[in-house]
Amino acid sequence: MNCSVSELIFRYLEAAGTEYIFGVPGLSLEPFLFTCRKYGKVTPILAKHEEGAAFMADGYARVRGTPGACFGTSGPGVTNLISGVATAYADEVPVVIFSGQIPTFTNRKGTLQDSTAKGIDSVQLFRLVCKSSSQMVSKYSAQYDIEQALSCALTVKRGPVHIAIPKDIQGEEVEVAAIPSRFTAPATEYYDRKLVIDAARELMDAESPAILAGSGALLSDAAGDIRDLAEMLQIPVATTPRAKGVFPEDHPLSLGVLGLSGSPLADEIIKSGSVDVLLVIGASLNQVTTFSWDPRIAPSRCLIHVNIDPSAISANYHADIPLVGDARTVVNEISFRVLRDLDRAQARIAARSENIARIKKRVGMVLEPEKMDSESVPLKPQRLMRDLQECLPEDAILFSDVGNNLLWTLHYLKMQKPGSYIAPFGLLTMGYATAAAIGGKLAAPDRPVIASVGDGCFYMNGMEVATAVSYNIPVVWIVHNNAQLGLIHTFQSFTVGEDTVLTRFHQADFAGFAQSLGANGYVVRHPGELKVVLPKALSAKKPAVIDCIIDPTEKPPVSTFVKGAKDYATRTLH
Repeated sequence: MNCSVSELIFRYLEAAGTEYIFGVPGLSLEPFLFTCRKYGKVTPILAKHEEGAAFMADGYARVRGTPGACFGTSGPGVTNLISGVATAYADEVPVVIFSGQIPTFTNRKGTLQDSTAKGIDSVQLFRLVCKSSSQMVSKYSAQYDIEQALSCALTVKRGPVHIAIPKDIQGEEVEVAAIPSRFTAPATEYYDRKLVIDAARELMDAESPAILAGSGALLSDAAGDIRDLAEMLQIPVATTPRAKGVFPEDHPLSLGVLGLSGSPLADEIIKSGSVDVLLVIGASLNQVTTFSWDPRIAPSRCLIHVNIDPSAISANYHADIPLVGDARTVVNEISFRVLRDLDRAQARIAARSENIARIKKRVGMVLEPEKMDSESVPLKPQRLMRDLQECLPEDAILFSDVGNNLLWTLHYLKMQKPGSYIAPFGLLTMGYATAAAIGGKLAAPDRPVIASVGDGCFYMNGMEVATAVSYNIPVVWIVHNNAQLGLIHTFQSFTVGEDTVLTRFHQADFAGFAQSLGANGYVVRHPGELKVVLPKALSAKKPAVIDCIIDPTEKPPVSTFVKGAKDYATRTLH
């Protein structure tokens, strides 16, 4: 068949299941954008900033499970995309980035917005934050370039890929081989059979085992298999912060989140020294999860570490059974092995559930639970979380931005479904959820999508509310309004008290701002009001901002994490 290079791109995006592409236009992208409109099967969304476009593509990919796509013009369009693309790279999110490039016949002539090696060199810039970055040099390589980029984005480890396309090549006609009706990555469902047998035996013989599920469990769709294994052997399950919701947090075996602003129950059990076998599934055991690599997390007898990336195993803790493979495949096979010999462990299994319930009753899942019942004004953020929990729809997707609001949601909300809680833990990029939720809503139009954001985050990308208004994308933003960069303020306060530096600013009227852009705007000042306002905002099916005035003196539960960082420095430097 014959088609233009740009049409070829959109045909492949359609085959990969991508329905939207986000970006800001520029002169070097004209043939690309004209073709997008003509082709009509991949809808372009005009963002207000290229960073927001990259975040939207990221949010779309995380929710839908297919590649996100974004674009930016040469020069500043490229540089504006970088933070959003880097966020996708850090969290292994498949996003395809198309950047405009000056025509090939103007190379090395000092052309406007030159992004070749003579200018800012977009290919080199994106190589730092992408799995692959290349420039299309000929129409004859177009099909190969596109297929290779998509395969790279979707295979282990997944992540963003970049193609720079010169303006003259975008519109060139090319004869191509057949395009697949559905483009999918090769399967990676492999495992080491002998080590699986060893792992099953260790779990069967364990007196006090535990499971730690990470983001790899989410990416491989292993949540159901982990639950089956945990219930079969009555093993308590903690998750990493990024994997929150992979195991239902109202389940009797749930320990909640381990790590930054996590559950005191997970902290108590995993670091108690009583865990003899720890099964880690799809987690890298990084600083955020391990309180700066606390040695007490290592089990007394056997660490079983499952990861599809061999370099992640034993990077921070020595794995006694290093199991390279797909999380879902491996856990399913372990369960099969356990089931064959389950009878001999029944006595130990029966005692575990009672022990977990006893510890859970003594320790609890949250700190300062009394503040969740507070009737005081300004509104306690802990109470705001209780109100949100009570009115959050069962099928909702919650995007959390970076800052204190992230820590409040991590600690106090209970998420029940995998993929229902999304935050940029790899890079912790402020402004992420403010924009990414728009892509998430386009990926899941039938589910409520809510973004929990701090006021500092909202200042960064809040103009993307106008994007949601332009395309009638009914996202609801819950803004934690305390007139400060809360997380920076909190961490600085451990050193200088309340005399912090550059953490406070004028309190804004975010509801009024939303209304000025054409969205609905609401203000919440008192306990219980969110339970009335959020259902109202969702039922209106319009973009909406809920401006929640919260107590600026409240600090999230980070003292354990801070202590861990100090302890690590002491162990390392002395």
